[in-house]
Amino acid sequence: MIAFSNILGDVRRIFIKFALAVIMAVAASFLLAPYWQKSYAVIHTVLEISCIIISVSSFFVVWCVSEIRKTNLILGFGFLAVAIFDILHTFFWQGLGLFPGSYYDLSAKYWLAGRFAEALFLILSTTSIVKLSIHRWLGLALTIIASSTVAFDFYYTPGIFPVLITPEGVKPLKVAIEYIIISMFILFLFRVQKGHFHEDIITKEYLILATIITIPAELCFTIFTTITDFYNVLGHILKISYYFFFLKAVVAAFIIFPYKKLQISEDRFHKAFHMNPSMMMITTPDGKVVDVNECYAKLVGISRQEIIRQSFFEDNNEKVNWGIRQDSLVGEKLHNDILNCQTVSGESREIMVSTDTILIDNTQFVLVVATDITDKTRLEKEMARYDCLNVVGEIAAGIGHEVRNPMTTVRGYLQIFQRREQFYEYHEQINTMIEELDRANSIITEFLSLAKDKAVEMKRGNLMNVIRSLLPLLKADALRLGHEIYTDINYIPDTEFNENEIRQILLNLVRNAFEAMSESGEVMIHTSYSEGSILLSIRDNGSGIPPEVVRKLGTPFVTTKENGTGLGLPVCYRIAERHNAKIDLVTGPKGTTFKLIFYLA
Repeated sequence: MIAFSNILGDVRRIFIKFALAVIMAVAASFLLAPYWQKSYAVIHTVLEISCIIISVSSFFVVWCVSEIRKTNLILGFGFLAVAIFDILHTFFWQGLGLFPGSYYDLSAKYWLAGRFAEALFLILSTTSIVKLSIHRWLGLALTIIASSTVAFDFYYTPGIFPVLITPEGVKPLKVAIEYIIISMFILFLFRVQKGHFHEDIITKEYLILATIITIPAELCFTIFTTITDFYNVLGHILKISYYFFFLKAVVAAFIIFPYKKLQISEDRFHKAFHMNPSMMMITTPDGKVVDVNECYAKLVGISRQEIIRQSFFEDNNEKVNWGIRQDSLVGEKLHNDILNCQTVSGESREIMVSTDTILIDNTQFVLVVATDITDKTRLEKEMARYDCLNVVGEIAAGIGHEVRNPMTTVRGYLQIFQRREQFYEYHEQINTMIEELDRANSIITEFLSLAKDKAVEMKRGNLMNVIRSLLPLLKADALRLGHEIYTDINYIPDTEFNENEIRQILLNLVRNAFEAMSESGEVMIHTSYSEGSILLSIRDNGSGIPPEVVRKLGTPFVTTKENGTGLGLPVCYRIAERHNAKIDLVTGPKGTTFKLIFYLA
């Protein structure tokens, strides 16, 4: 129903334009008729030259566009042939009398040849012949040769062709040929409506309108009796009208419609490129940046304008000169390669990169597509660490107490033996055994802290109070090790936490910071509140943590200390998990910062 209403609307619109064109042509003919009778030679020549200019313009539009893209040259060659025959028709027209060798109906023959060529080329444009790959210059030569051959035959062998018009009027044969031409135009209309003309709807509308106007125009030339007849004037005015609509159809088909398609295509590319959530960049093969989307510019930390036209490499050492440090992306195809890059702010990011060679206007470029997988990788590592902690926690919950009980028994007997005189000579060895048992017991205590289902009592309080209560102990440790500890305590709201566990995590992180620094180091404890979260950070000015160690941080039993157990940080991560908190790490040559972020419900 919707399709039918659309067709009905198209028909109504074409009919209204057709009616207006005919009415205007009739009105113009009435106004022009008195002047036509007095100066018909001049007016006829002006009207025909107008048609010739329109035909030649239509040809040149098609011809020029064909230099840029493959197009339907049949219509262009048809307009060229029509222009040639219209020139000859005007030159030999009996009312002009410029050529002494002309005879009365030669002009009529050229007229009919032009109309026939017009209808024929229109029909051919709806057939498969348009798909043939004919060189444009060959087609031009064939059109000129064919038109010239017909023109020479009409002029030099007049006896072969019957007379079409005499001073007394139009011959029946001319009328019959005009009706044949009209039927050809109707055939073209039928093929257009059946979808054999593969152009846009606007072009089809103009072609249909122009073709419909040709029918009354041709009819006028079947019924006029003299040169000064009103129908002769009306026919020429209608001829200009349909030539004009043919030109509009050509402009729409070969200029406006392709331009709109190009605009739509460019808009689609622009949106797909610049609004793409993945990072995209186009470079020349030698690494000069041609374009880059906002996502890439945002990652790098500088504007698109600063990136574009810069060299992708810096000093030919596989370094991007606008801040990213990564492997070469130009000269070889990459497919989902994982590369490390560094933004201008110094942040290290992990990206997955693919590259491919593309042709734009027959010029080779390199398309770079990258996805920032830093957060995804971090989450995967976090999940792997938590899985490991869960396994260790389950083991701790299952066997921790069972191991501690016999150890307590052994320690008790060793203390009894230590007091007896007969074991006095073994006093030092027994003391060492008790110390090792105590050390093993402390490890088991930390081990039990990894238990996921460990019951902890949460109380409402303020983390600032915990920091202040621990500060004397931490300052004593710092003084003993030759370090300084400072605080930057800003307001933070009360929250739910377990004081013993917060003390444990704070002690672990600060003591790790002390051990990471050489003599005369500085540790800063900082608190702040922002956007529904509390930040507790511990920063040292040590030499940073190596990347290979960072990847393993939080994994149980992984330690760089000579006497370390590798359970301190895993315990911190487990405590953070129980408090709905997250531990982030920022490390570099100038130090390391552990950030403990508590999310408020």
